[in-house]
Amino acid sequence: MTGGHGVGGRIGYVPLSPDLSVPGDRRRFPRYAAARGIDVDLVKDWEGLDLVVLSSEADITRWVGAPPETGLILDLPDAFLDERRTPRSLTRGLAKWIAGPLSHPVLDHRRAVIRLIQRADAVVCSTPEQADRLGRFTGNAHVVLDLHGEVEPLAPRSTAGDGRLEVVWEGLHPTLVAIEQVLPALRRLGRASGLRLHLVTDLRSPRFMNRFGVREVTEIVAGWGIDVRVHEWSVENLRSVAMTADLAIVPVELHDPYTVGKPENRLRIFWRLGLPVLASDTPSHRRAMNVAGLSDQALCSTADDWTEALGRYAGDHELRSVDGELGHVAALGPYGDPTVLAGWDAVLSSLGVL
Repeated sequence: MTGGHGVGGRIGYVPLSPDLSVPGDRRRFPRYAAARGIDVDLVKDWEGLDLVVLSSEADITRWVGAPPETGLILDLPDAFLDERRTPRSLTRGLAKWIAGPLSHPVLDHRRAVIRLIQRADAVVCSTPEQADRLGRFTGNAHVVLDLHGEVEPLAPRSTAGDGRLEVVWEGLHPTLVAIEQVLPALRRLGRASGLRLHLVTDLRSPRFMNRFGVREVTEIVAGWGIDVRVHEWSVENLRSVAMTADLAIVPVELHDPYTVGKPENRLRIFWRLGLPVLASDTPSHRRAMNVAGLSDQALCSTADDWTEALGRYAGDHELRSVDGELGHVAALGPYGDPTVLAGWDAVLSSLGVL
């Protein structure tokens, strides 16, 4: 392969989805390669390749045996090393074998991934905290956030509104549970002054092994006791909902180290769309607020925090406007795609590819 941006040799990518349709494909290495004019083959094998970038759906039992002359970059954007040992995590190696990503069953999936981390020539993650933990197994870990060029920015706007607060959340189906901690605050505000919650997500999703136990989102939210509108996830729908929203929320489950370890990508998306954001108090969200020059008044740790913050932001449209403006500047500046592209440049440079 002859690629752009000073790249030589054939490069392969093992995707999360065959058509590159999922966010982890659209916003990470394939988007970087397209932006830099680097030709990449979608592959399942290393034959004839000089470098292969592996997503988390790669067959870890196979790729750990890739020959030394084949360079490997392992992309692990989630807080894998922070995941607690639960029945689900302990049976993941068997589940992935049944579902297809693994060519044979793995009794200790965590250990198998660590072996691949040790084999990889570079490992890419999403937070400095993850990089520190990965340092136990690799000397070449890099922090690279998602590329958000598919989301066209919206300028921040004043949202004095008609008294009803329009709140938006977006995310994958399994993360809906994080909203439960905010429901008491949303109900109280809804009774006091009016509120509508917009969910931009998949309308239905399997609960097991990404295949089985499909459940409708409308069934989940039916008993929430607030005005909820569900919008099927698409970039267009997210942007359309954001145009009429006053505020975004990004709650995470603070009792779960895996979710606490997630990066600030969703917060960055909402800032890119010109919205102020209330978020759970995690290291990534606190870091993002500092980057944007915002105080910690938009960070919440308890149900009472959410009640106080929602009440304060609902009643102060100037506060929302200021936060939206500062966040927007951060999303397009220090958190913008040029910074993220440079992060991937550094990964390839560390291997002598650029």
